[in-house]
Amino acid sequence: MVIDPAVIKPAIESYNRIALTATYPVSYHLPALHGMDSIWQFQDNILGIIVMGSAASVHDGHKWQNDITDLLLESFDKSIPVMGICYGHQLLAHICGGKVSPLWNGKKEQGQRKVSVRENSLWGKARSGQMIYSHQDGVVSCPDDFEITAVSKMVSIDGFASKTKPIWGFQTHIEATQAFINNHNITIDDSDDIFSFGHRILDKFILSLA
Repeated sequence: MVIDPAVIKPAIESYNRIALTATYPVSYHLPALHGMDSIWQFQDNILGIIVMGSAASVHDGHKWQNDITDLLLESFDKSIPVMGICYGHQLLAHICGGKVSPLWNGKKEQGQRKVSVRENSLWGKARSGQMIYSHQDGVVSCPDDFEITAVSKMVSIDGFASKTKPIWGFQTHIEATQAFINNHNITIDDSDDIFSFGHRILDKFILSLA
């Protein structure tokens, strides 16, 4: 299940890449734009959940945000694997007892940054590489029973994972595609490999569900 909480323009190209990578059917849902009905139709048959980015804040208190929280809490109880990306990462922190606050005086920043990921059972050995980012809020306090799995010079909690549940989060857009960069007017260095580091991590999650 891919949940895209977009409030302006959906990340359809990112979903398409996820669906092509998976070896099983993948459903796509737009709760902020079209409500939760499609999610409830699939809630009893979920292998895993990816929650993507959004221009919304986890502090906005919209009904669709509360509904996603209810779905995730139920998924945690069932040990259904969850990957949160950008907004999804912040939402996981928010509902698990961490703290999400504006960074850089609340100014949105975007571009690419070098992220170092620590050894983890999902993707293996520690490594580093370039990732796409576009956000103004960030996780400033990790939830209890979570560990930091990714850091950068810009963000001290660029990724985390639960110590007891199959839950991961990344502040960077590990799902980003060229269309994502174009839609967000993100300027990057001339690199043919800008997406591969994030994609490899996301693909590990996708393929682990098979």
